[in-house]
Amino acid sequence: MKRLRLKMALVCLSLMFAMNAQAQLGNLLKGVLGGGSQTTTQSETTAEEKVGGLVSLFQNLIGKDKVDNSSLKGIWFYESPAVAFESSNLLNKAGGKLMANTLENTLQKYLEKIGFTEGKVEMSFDGDSTFQMKIGSQTIEGFYAVSENELSLKRKAILLNARPVTANVAVKSDNLQITFKADKLLEFFTNISNMTSNSTLNLVGKLAGGYDGLQLGFQFRRN
Repeated sequence: MKRLRLKMALVCLSLMFAMNAQAQLGNLLKGVLGGGSQTTTQSETTAEEKVGGLVSLFQNLIGKDKVDNSSLKGIWFYESPAVAFESSNLLNKAGGKLMANTLENTLQKYLEKIGFTEGKVEMSFDGDSTFQMKIGSQTIEGFYAVSENELSLKRKAILLNARPVTANVAVKSDNLQITFKADKLLEFFTNISNMTSNSTLNLVGKLAGGYDGLQLGFQFRRN
């Protein structure tokens, strides 16, 4: 009986933590993307200044330039999560950079639980039509196509009926950013890496899903 009560208490605490995290990030997202007015406080400004030195090479924006196969060809290693806005107007709203940094940190904590740590995930493109992704001991092979700044990925063999997952792609020198519309990140894990049962990823999907103009994904660096 004591064990049962303890277990129920732990479950309640876990639910409270998840709901609190969802509420906090949800409010932050609404303030930046929901179109409502928001005033930047002194603490937010200071936090954004601190984040400034950590802003990604892609400046928290999705790619707009055309990417071709020759730019993608090679082996890329995972460096960090990516939170990207579809326009600079959204990014420049009060709290935009702070929200991006907060969401990146939260996303990384979740991704680490499924093996996404710096240098431990490898993605390679052959420069034609096939890709390979290694996450720990798991290797995923599939087909890809790139058109302008859009990348489509589809896993080989196992999910024959699965539709390709579409992402935004940006390349700068030896840096690669792949981001998905927020509600499509789970679709990527569903179709590409068989990780649909992970509760933390489901939470990320709920936190960011439904907000137009925000994309989530990954940053890689070429070997």
